[in-house]
Amino acid sequence: METVQIDTALYDDVVVERSDHAVSAYYVSKPAVRATFTRIGPRTHDKTPLGTRYAALVDGEFDGRPMSVQVGRARVTKASYRVRMAFQHTTLTLAAKDLESSALIRGDSDGGDNCYGDLTREYGGGVSVFWGLPFGFAGRTIEPPTPSENEVLVGVAAAAAFGTGGLSLTTIVMSLLSSAFP
Repeated sequence: METVQIDTALYDDVVVERSDHAVSAYYVSKPAVRATFTRIGPRTHDKTPLGTRYAALVDGEFDGRPMSVQVGRARVTKASYRVRMAFQHTTLTLAAKDLESSALIRGDSDGGDNCYGDLTREYGGGVSVFWGLPFGFAGRTIEPPTPSENEVLVGVAAAAAFGTGGLSLTTIVMSLLSSAFP
């Protein structure tokens, strides 16, 4: 079993434990409260840390209770890399932002004011966390929301289990064009 400790910058450090079929995360100060993603079938996706992107083969659990998990198939569009989690009357989405990072969003889609920040899975199983900063839009300052302890825990666990980032068809085409026409 691999273990990595992650600084959340908002709350206590999170410990991520990863085995071949499960990823579990908990706060150093609260080891009893866990977010866990478990693969319940064979490994079907080699590039995903958990080993599958089939929703039927993934069980989610938060604090001992079932968590609804919907996993995109990670194909041609960035949207196919999304992971949606619902637990304790809360819905989170981990959505690919670029090749390496994913946005942690409150709800199902980013309305501009519900993105907590970016998570990036690192080599070795760690997760880098970059929380959103205030930004100006249409003459006003928008304050990004602050995630709860539970949302941080589930988001970090999801990033460690399913990876972050995504390769879209647009990125592939633009790379081909830039190679063909320097």
